[in-house]
Amino acid sequence: MKKVILIAVVMLLAVSAFAQGPFNDVPTDHWAYDAVNKLQKDGIVIGYPDGTFGGKRAMSRYEFATAIARIMPLLDPDMGNFATKSDVQSAIAGIKAPGALDLSKYATKADVDTIKKLVDEFRDELAALGVDVDALKRDVAALCARVDALEAEQKRVRLTGDVNVFGIATSTNEGVPYDLDNRKTTGENGTALLRNVGVVKDFDLNIVGRISQTTTARATINYGDYLNYIAYVDDYIGYVRPTSKDYVIGPNGISSLADAFFPYYLYISTGLGKGSFDVGRFPLQFTPYTLKKIDVDSYTSILKTDDGNYPVDGIKAGYNFGGIDVTLFAVKNDENDYLINGLTGQPNTGLYSTAGTDGFAFSGNLSGNHAVGNLPYAVTQTAGGRVTFGTPWNGKLGATFYQAWSSEVWTDPTPTYDQAQVFGADLAIPFGKWGISGSWTQSNTLASDKAVATLSDVDDDNTAWDVKANGSFGKLTADAGYKKIARNFAAAGSWDKIGRWTNPVAVKGPYVDFDYPIARKLKVALNGEYLTMTDDIRATGNTGWGAADDTITKAEAGVKWGISKSNSLDLGYEWIQYSSDTAGLDNATETYLTIGWAHQVCPNAGFKVGYQFIKYNDGDTKSGGSGPYVNDYRGGLGVVQFGVSF
Repeated sequence: MKKVILIAVVMLLAVSAFAQGPFNDVPTDHWAYDAVNKLQKDGIVIGYPDGTFGGKRAMSRYEFATAIARIMPLLDPDMGNFATKSDVQSAIAGIKAPGALDLSKYATKADVDTIKKLVDEFRDELAALGVDVDALKRDVAALCARVDALEAEQKRVRLTGDVNVFGIATSTNEGVPYDLDNRKTTGENGTALLRNVGVVKDFDLNIVGRISQTTTARATINYGDYLNYIAYVDDYIGYVRPTSKDYVIGPNGISSLADAFFPYYLYISTGLGKGSFDVGRFPLQFTPYTLKKIDVDSYTSILKTDDGNYPVDGIKAGYNFGGIDVTLFAVKNDENDYLINGLTGQPNTGLYSTAGTDGFAFSGNLSGNHAVGNLPYAVTQTAGGRVTFGTPWNGKLGATFYQAWSSEVWTDPTPTYDQAQVFGADLAIPFGKWGISGSWTQSNTLASDKAVATLSDVDDDNTAWDVKANGSFGKLTADAGYKKIARNFAAAGSWDKIGRWTNPVAVKGPYVDFDYPIARKLKVALNGEYLTMTDDIRATGNTGWGAADDTITKAEAGVKWGISKSNSLDLGYEWIQYSSDTAGLDNATETYLTIGWAHQVCPNAGFKVGYQFIKYNDGDTKSGGSGPYVNDYRGGLGVVQFGVSF
C-alpha cells in the first residue's frame, strides 16, 4: 500500500484552515474522511455503518465512530495470526464494492496505522458508543506489532516526514485587535496586511525502528521555527502575534522565528501480553476535563500540536485485567523546553488578564494562576493513572487521578501551595443511534509540610461537570448538553472555547450542536451556548462585566462546500455577546468571520488559504472606562499553508 497517501492526508487535512467549532465534524477534506475512503479502496472497509455505500458524501463523526467500532471484534491481542482483509470485512459486513481487492492478502501496516489514527481522532465518539478506547488502542498497537513483523523482514527502520510552510499576515483597522488565540495581531493602528508578514517552517522526521518482535523505538525530530513561533506549546502568551524576525519572546529570550532542532517525541514501546510499556518522551492525554493539551494555534494545521497529546518525559504502563483497563504514569513536565510552564489549566486569555488595562484578574482564591490546581508556579512533575471498564448496555465507565507538584518549595522561601490533585469520573452509554455521556471532575490545591502552615487546602468551588445526549435523525446529527465549571476549577484539559476565552470558569448553562448535509458536497453546522456567570469574579473595585448572573451567548454557523475531490471552501461565523446589568454598560459583542479554501495538489501535497475578519464592540458608555471591556477594535488575519509528506 502507498503509505505516502495516508501520511499526506494526515498532515494536510487534519483540520480545516480555520478550525472553529462548526468545522470540527468530518468535512469531505478531513484526513479521516480520506483515510476511511483509502481503507475502502484497499478492500478493508466495504459499506458505511448504515449498510449502504455512500460514495463521496460527508459523514458525521457518529457514523465514523460506528464504522470504527464495528472493526473492534477483530482487534484481539490474543489472535494467533495476522489480521486478513476478509477478517475485517466479516466484522463490518457491508455491501461488497465492485472490483474488491484479493482478500487472500494480509492487511498491511499502512492499513493498521490508518485505523490507529482513526481511533485517536474519534476517541470521544467511540467512548460514547461504549468502546473502551484505552484498551482498544492497546489492542490496535498489538495488532500493529504483529503486522510490523511482515515488513520488518524487508525494512527494520522506517522513515517518514511532514513538511509545512505557512505565511501569516495581520492588519489593524481600529484599536489593537486580539485573535482567537488571545494574541494581539499588531501593536500599531492602521497596519496594512502585506506590511506585517511572517513565514514559518515546520519539519518533522518520524523514525520507527523495530528492536524485537514486541519492542519498537519511535522518534519525531522537529526542525524549524514553528515551536518558537507559538511560544510554548502548552500555554497562551499574551504578546503580539510574531510576524517579524526582530520580535523576541520574553522568558527564554529566543527569537520567535529562530530555527532549532528539537526531539518532540523520543521513546521506546514494549508489548507486555495484554499491555504495553512506554519510556522516554511520549504522548499522553486522557479526557478533556482532566488531561488534554490545548490547541494553541487556531490558524494552522500541525497534527502533533493539534491532537491533544502532551509530550511528557517518563514512564507509562498499561494492562488489561479481564476487561478492566488500567493505565499508570509518572512523568516530568519541565524537561521539555517548549513546555517550560508545565501543565496549563486555565490559559490567561479571553476577557481575563492580570493587566488591568486589558481586562481584570481572575480573583479566585489563588489569584489567577493557570497551572493545574491554580498552582502559583510551574508544574514540574505529575503521576497518576486511569481505569476504564464496561457497564451494562455496552457502556463505559472511566476514572482518572493524578497529582502534580510545582517548583515552589525550591524557589520560594515561604511557599504557600505546591501540590495539586485532579480526579474525576466519566460515563458513556450508547443506545443505537443515540447515546448519553457525562463527566465530573475536581481539582484540589494542596499545601505540603514545607508550605505555610496557616493556609488551608483550597477545596471549594473547584469542580466541573458536563452531561450531554447525542444522536441522529436521518441525516441530522445533534448534541445537547449542560455544564457547570466552578471558579476555582483548574486542570490540564481543553474543555471549551468562547472567542478568545479558552477553558472558561465560573460559568454554567446549556449548549447544542447540529450538523446537516444539505447536499452530497454541501454541509451546514451550527453551535450555540448560553452561559451564566456563577460568581462575581471581577477584580477588587471593578464595577464592570463579570458579576454573578452576567451572561455569555455564543452562536456559530459554518458551511463547507466540497467543490471537487481536490478543492473545498469554508465559511464560518462566530458571534459572542457579553451581557451585564451593571449601569452604564451595554452589551459587548465579539465576532469572527472566516473564509477558507483548501486545495490538494497531489496525494502527498496541498495548500490552504484563509482570511478572518475580527471585530469587537466593548459596549461601554465610556462614562468611567473601567471594567473588563477594552476599547473597540477591528482587524484581520490571513494564512497560507503549504504541506508535503513523504
